[in-house]
Amino acid sequence: MSELITSNNLEQVIEKNKLIKDDILRLTNDFTVRFNKSGVTGQDKLSFSVLKENHLIQIPIDDEYWGGAIITKGNIKIPVINTAQPRVYQYFVAWHEIYHLFYDLSLRDETHNIAVDMDLNERRADYFAAKMIFGNVYDYYYSLDDEDFIDRVIKCMDVYKAPYKAVLIELFEEAVTKYNDLDLKEKILEHFDNKPENLVQKFIDLELDAELVKPSYVVSLGGLEKKIQNAMKENPDVSHHKDNYQFLLTLKNRIKKGVEGLAK
Repeated sequence: MSELITSNNLEQVIEKNKLIKDDILRLTNDFTVRFNKSGVTGQDKLSFSVLKENHLIQIPIDDEYWGGAIITKGNIKIPVINTAQPRVYQYFVAWHEIYHLFYDLSLRDETHNIAVDMDLNERRADYFAAKMIFGNVYDYYYSLDDEDFIDRVIKCMDVYKAPYKAVLIELFEEAVTKYNDLDLKEKILEHFDNKPENLVQKFIDLELDAELVKPSYVVSLGGLEKKIQNAMKENPDVSHHKDNYQFLLTLKNRIKKGVEGLAK
């Protein structure tokens, strides 16, 4: 999700959402029909299940603004997720990546980074992620007994496995476009740029599972190396398998440097 979204441009984000809402809802319906034939429950599990079928690479990179990427080489598209990010952010990034993997027609032979910009294509990916994650977060928010606004938002984070700002954006959209809830709108604008400094402690204080807001540090190459090695053995004269293997080795070296940097 773009880090450039602030209280100052939040209403502009909602206006962009209006432009793409119908198309994105069509894509979420399409995804459910095409890619969840096994009936996986839990949106966090479903997103990773689908990405793993497409050789998801999971690596910890010490960069708080880099959530992941789609690496492309020819007709190969490999999703990558930064596992040094809190799990709750990884889940959102996973859905963002799924949009680019299956629905982004602009993605061709270059690496797509989850960038911190506000162009419409990135807004589409973020909006797709939000619509795949959230149910009726507005009603759930108001079903909570907590009087503290932040406590309610954190409980929404816990239920929907969604980042702080993603919850606020979804609530803001409902408050503005559906319910004309001026009180909630003002509370969101007041707190939007002030995420609690210690979310782990806030989760603990509310007796919630704090693992959700901690990194996972998973390292996985998605079975790619073994797959390419098998292809090389079966077809030793096919040059593009060797090219792909060399590409993967180069990628592994980059990953190794990133992990070593994280450990320092």
